[in-house]
Amino acid sequence: MGLSRFSSRRKNSTHLYTKGGEFSLDGKNYIGEYHLDGNTPKTGPVLDDSSQVLRRYYNVSDHYIYDKTYDFNIPILKYTDPKPYLYKPQDSVYVAGFGSRYFVEKVDDDNSYAMEVDQRQYDQVGKPGGIDGGLYLSTIIKWKFTGRREDIISHNELEIRKASMKLPTISYAIKNYLEFSRVTAVWFLLKS
Repeated sequence: MGLSRFSSRRKNSTHLYTKGGEFSLDGKNYIGEYHLDGNTPKTGPVLDDSSQVLRRYYNVSDHYIYDKTYDFNIPILKYTDPKPYLYKPQDSVYVAGFGSRYFVEKVDDDNSYAMEVDQRQYDQVGKPGGIDGGLYLSTIIKWKFTGRREDIISHNELEIRKASMKLPTISYAIKNYLEFSRVTAVWFLLKS
């Protein structure tokens, strides 16, 4: 919430007073001391634990017009839902042998399941315009792509088990521990 009409006031101003008509608290006209925390007006002369955010004074009787007039900057509306991603390994992960895979899962939702997302979405978890970090849990899995069959299975199964501590349904998202893997053949030469 910007205070453009109060632009002459400095950020973090203290010991200010309003006679009313500027701010509201719990839907009621606020009269009394306030301070600015950045550009946000809050109750009380200085910032303390009891300070509450003050909203613009509600002086329009038509709710529809009021809602269209004022920007409430509700952060939850700035988040996006995760979009499923089909992982496509690059040649570089086969050269390195390992690569990162990114997953999210909705919190406390029995109808939700872990979903693979791309790195861009993962990096934006909890940031405006990204995935809501309060609504989704996230984790990274270090996936093994090359090696002996037993080593790949063992490593990837362990990674899924570790990740399931954070995302309980991740085992439903990945069932094949050899997914995208290139198994190295082991040849034994027998002497005659």
